Amino acid sequence: MNDLHQKIDNYVYEIRMIEIDEYRYGMNRKKVDKEKAYEMIIDTPDSECNAILSFWKGRVADPGLPFYESSRVEKSKSRAKALYRRAVDLDIEGMAEAGDQYACTCLGGMYEDGRGVDENDSTAVEWFRKAAEQGYADAQFNLARMYENGCGVDENESAAVELYLLAAEQGHADAQLYLGGMYRNGCGVDENYSTAGEWYLKAAEQGHSTAQLNLGIMYQMGLGVDQNQKLAVEWFLKAAEQGNVGAQFNLGKIYDYGWGVDQNNSTAVKWYRKAAEGGSATAQLHFGEMHENGWGVDKNYSTAVEWYRKAAERGYGDAQFHLGIMYENGWGVDKNNATAVEWYRKAAERGYDEAQVSIDRLTKSLRKRKKRRDVNKLL
Repeated sequence: MNDLHQKIDNYVYEIRMIEIDEYRYGMNRKKVDKEKAYEMIIDTPDSECNAILSFWKGRVADPGLPFYESSRVEKSKSRAKALYRRAVDLDIEGMAEAGDQYACTCLGGMYEDGRGVDENDSTAVEWFRKAAEQGYADAQFNLARMYENGCGVDENESAAVELYLLAAEQGHADAQLYLGGMYRNGCGVDENYSTAGEWYLKAAEQGHSTAQLNLGIMYQMGLGVDQNQKLAVEWFLKAAEQGNVGAQFNLGKIYDYGWGVDQNNSTAVKWYRKAAEGGSATAQLHFGEMHENGWGVDKNYSTAVEWYRKAAERGYGDAQFHLGIMYENGWGVDKNNATAVEWYRKAAERGYDEAQVSIDRLTKSLRKRKKRRDVNKLL
């Protein structure tokens, strides 16, 4: 009877893991919904949680893995570490050695990232390969990444393409995205924008926001498809509404310049704001410019300085140059030519030629002032 119960538990567990995979990767015609997948993982009661689900709970809770997000999960390094350790204690390696494809893939991930075990890319490759040879799409995708980047194995872009293809043909949205990238950049295959677009489309239709962004760029630029600004906007919007920062910035720029849409500063500001708050330095610069000039918002030098500074402190040369202008003119900050020169110099070091002209001008002015002060002291 106990054996029968074990078989039933194993069957239920297997079905649950397949369903989680469907939502994580958009497989079996399911739309990518990582939030739902992660909710399913954390909702699994501890009494049912074996080594593999302990690993996945660790991934969800791990603050070092920001792409695993769920609004109901509190990020905690110590909690994640305990869950990884629990996966080891529950003998995830024994499950992997017995051939469980999920365990092999999870164990490979643990070795790749050094979570619960010592980091070892070569060992990660071994476990990914064991599951990939069983036809498991997630393992094929992970093994492809290792070949593409030369991690734990000699770099081999052709082998990466073959593995991405195996996973992509099973509906693995991430693999479809990466395969599109290989064709777009001519890595391991001949460059082919048309084929790249086909794979981006497959992933985009499953709701993959990065694929939607990339497909929008293909339509915007006419790469492998007929140039179509309207379709570009449609795909950017789908990605932007999922929080994709790149798509949000592109929409801001489209409305800012009126590319394929009616020019609208207010709408541009809306999308620049979202992208800026999402951490895009380029969007932070543009958002600052909108406030400096009063485009789509009330003119506000202080707010402009705030956003220029965010981008400038991340090393963005354009923002550093603009911040220099603000200090030179006393717009939104106390006028300070010495500080202006500091920001101009940072911009010049980033290759911003116009900044050097400003440095020469202000340095000359500062020397003249110093000479006048020295003369006044003698008098």
